[in-house]
Amino acid sequence: MEKNISDKSIASVEKAIGYTFKNKSLLSTALKHSSYDKNENYEKLEFLGDSVLSVVISDFLFKTHNYLQEGEMTVTRAYAVCEESLSKVCKRLGIDRHILVGFSAVGSKVNANKSVIADAFESVIGAIYLDSGFSYVKPFIISNLNEFIVEYIKSGDNNDHKTKLQHLVQSQYQEEPKYLVKEEKGPPHDKTFVVEALVMGMPYGKGKGKTKKEAQQAAAKDALNNIEKKGLDNHDS
Repeated sequence: MEKNISDKSIASVEKAIGYTFKNKSLLSTALKHSSYDKNENYEKLEFLGDSVLSVVISDFLFKTHNYLQEGEMTVTRAYAVCEESLSKVCKRLGIDRHILVGFSAVGSKVNANKSVIADAFESVIGAIYLDSGFSYVKPFIISNLNEFIVEYIKSGDNNDHKTKLQHLVQSQYQEEPKYLVKEEKGPPHDKTFVVEALVMGMPYGKGKGKTKKEAQQAAAKDALNNIEKKGLDNHDS
């Protein structure tokens, strides 16, 4: 099995991203899944790319959308860098077609997994950063992700707190928040539900409603308020 990505694939990806690597091995590593090479794969570059992505988007929001409050910036950034957004861009650029996976992963279509595709995109960002610093990676990130920032801001405060919480939690933990019905009271025609919003199994917010969906939205809103005040890593609701 060839250990490195082919020259043809490297040329294709470089053309797609509009950048020519000085160190081609960075791009080669950025496109290797751990099933392909357990020692030299994209995991460390993905870690770096995730941080670069966060800094660039945060800086962009601060400088161009300074009217947003901190919490609004946080959820806007989370939407822009969520798995769905990153995998869309990666597929649109055709980078996903060049991800190298091992024989054992081919049958399970690992390279078609949204999470893997998003991770590969982050690893390419990490590779670009190592090859040229912020000079190219900043405009590359903004040109490809600004549409999601605009899309989210245009949606306004549509009271879909569940979606906002989902994007925020997924960007941090790659998991979705869960909702637990804590209480159900009243006659069948006039019930009241009390729901708790859980992040990584820990309670972050609580809400009431006449339906479960209404209570979930209230719980998500409470969770977002608590996260804005205390941060996502604080486990006290």
